[in-house]
Amino acid sequence: MNGISIHLTGVVQGVGFRPWVWRTATALGLSGSVSNRFDGVRIELYGSDCRAFLEVLEREPPPLSRIDAVHAEEIPFRSMEGFRILESETAGDALQRIAPDTAPCDACRRELFDPSGRRYRHPFINCVDCGPRFSIIEGLPYDRSLTTMRTFDMCTACAKEYADPADRRYHAQPVACPECGPRIEPENWEMAWCEAMERGRIVAVKGIGGFHLACAAQNAEAVATLRRRKGRESKPFACMVPNLEWVKSICALSAAEERLLQSRERPIVLLKTKRTFPSLEFLAPGLDTLGIMLPYSPMHELMFDRYPHPVVMTSANHTAEPMIHTNAAAAERLAGIADRFILHNRAIANRCEDSVCAVHGGQTIVLRPGRGIAPLSMPEASGRTILAFGADMKNCPALAHHGQVTLLPYVGDLEHPEAQHILHSAVERELACFHVVPEQVVHDLHPDYFSTQIAERFAATHGIPSVGVQHHHAHLAGAHPGPAIGFAFDGTGYGTDGSIWGGEVLVYTTSGFERAFHLRPFALPGGEAAIRHPERVADALLHQLDPERIDNPATRVQLASGLNCPSTSSMGRLFDAVACLLGVCGDPTYDGEAAMRLEAVADGSECGDLAFGIRDGQIDWRPLVADLLDELAKGIPAGILAARFHNTLAEIVFCCGRLLTERHGRLPWVFAGGVFQNRLLVDRIKRVVDGAYELVFSSLPNDSGLALGQIRIGAEPWASR
Repeated sequence: MNGISIHLTGVVQGVGFRPWVWRTATALGLSGSVSNRFDGVRIELYGSDCRAFLEVLEREPPPLSRIDAVHAEEIPFRSMEGFRILESETAGDALQRIAPDTAPCDACRRELFDPSGRRYRHPFINCVDCGPRFSIIEGLPYDRSLTTMRTFDMCTACAKEYADPADRRYHAQPVACPECGPRIEPENWEMAWCEAMERGRIVAVKGIGGFHLACAAQNAEAVATLRRRKGRESKPFACMVPNLEWVKSICALSAAEERLLQSRERPIVLLKTKRTFPSLEFLAPGLDTLGIMLPYSPMHELMFDRYPHPVVMTSANHTAEPMIHTNAAAAERLAGIADRFILHNRAIANRCEDSVCAVHGGQTIVLRPGRGIAPLSMPEASGRTILAFGADMKNCPALAHHGQVTLLPYVGDLEHPEAQHILHSAVERELACFHVVPEQVVHDLHPDYFSTQIAERFAATHGIPSVGVQHHHAHLAGAHPGPAIGFAFDGTGYGTDGSIWGGEVLVYTTSGFERAFHLRPFALPGGEAAIRHPERVADALLHQLDPERIDNPATRVQLASGLNCPSTSSMGRLFDAVACLLGVCGDPTYDGEAAMRLEAVADGSECGDLAFGIRDGQIDWRPLVADLLDELAKGIPAGILAARFHNTLAEIVFCCGRLLTERHGRLPWVFAGGVFQNRLLVDRIKRVVDGAYELVFSSLPNDSGLALGQIRIGAEPWASR
């Protein structure tokens, strides 16, 4: 007989870990105890084969857990009666992680459709292995009294399950049944839903983290009506489909994409569609990809049981506004959009957009960390308490404390005042939950960003030092701390020289960087207006080649004078200009549309490329654009030239990386920034490099992951001065 003490850290609280330990230890005939502590979970085991427990833990951990570290040591044997779950420590709960919301587990899904069960067709069925977490939490420790379930008193049967460690609903805080749980209005909501879909109506549906607007995805008139009412001219809609068979009938699906679709996170996954799918043109105009998700709540399971066809599921809001999450706001602000409302009376404490992911070369990238994925916690080496506010586009703040960093769910673009309020509230709530005060505030270097201003006001109010971090340095440090050769390609980032960067090749560590190469600067006539009207950027490129090529005399004069023509090295703007010159997209209606259309039209079989130059630290795009225009004049199709443009960028990456490797030795090549959401470009880079160098592509390539890099850089000693 022997004993073993085990200390676990990670996502190990609020995910059914203690009852899992109780069941596993009991099945192995072990005695001992398990308890939640301020720094994780503590287990003591006594018996003849304690090591067998560690084998099971490694092989089959609790489904919602994520174990960061296991520390096990032998201890003297003690004779104990059975295995006990001890009361949690109440002091020092700072290391608890808030788990994300997850899809129904298989057991709950079976129970949902079992006519003999007392939760038959109960739209809020859950257990300790699934269901809402973050969306209902109001404070820590994670207990029912600190969630929005506190207003629902458990019936006798639910209370018995809740108190029984052998039951899978032991301490499942959202546990409820039709007798004691939340309710949906109208009472005949399933029939109302089915009827609305069949008649082409728009339905506002309250879900896990907020409201969706839904309509039948194959009804072109219904989708057009939703676009008109929501003010979403051509931006693609995500669709929820009944099952995997439906996905396979619409999209080309890899094994990795299939696993991601069916994961407990249930994100929206961007998938290549089949040419035979006729609805693509009005669901995702001009694109060859579609955002698809499977049902991720018991309510969705019931909806598709009644109406087994694809449905548009888009955030319930007017374009550019944050998602609505309260019944009152829905009634007030969706009255002119939705024809029907399906509501429930469980309050949403924390709104949470659907996560958006894609698979590039077998790697999952997260384009929007939301429901199911965020809050995203991971180890952080410095141990300091640092608050990072991210950037203005696709904002996600992050908090580091006690050796962990948590990326909070997607807030959105901060141009809207309500999004600014959400950011401030999310930060305050997170600090209150963990009972910490940051010792450092980190923000983007751009002085006019709303995130910068919010961060500086917060720091001044609380008497905390703040520091600005260069945008592209943060992108790269968030992907890999360095030392590394970094390619940061995006639309806009404030440079250390006060200009707009965006096509940057840096040699960096978290403590600093060298701007080794950058895209040759060009003007943005009209400043922000050039981002909305790519023909202005195209004219700026033409101006450097030959001003006489510019058709608009006013633009020619403006570029010659330099009046209101800020300089940029943005790779994102180069994409916009090329899309405009090729006639692919001259009038985008949403961020990234031109680049997405350029990728969609590119002929994947084309292997040719265009000319370019690298000299004096600049990547000269002029030969590329001249070559492009010459080929276009010869009648070469836009799809061929779009492919050659992507191929050329891959060659540019290879040349810059090889030159810097000769100077600095074999460092990893790291890729971050919104441009690397481009599946074709990533594929071409991997093909050109062909394994010759270590490539690291950020799993959070756009600005949603920026705060992670800000945390790492902000932890450096220079940032504290």
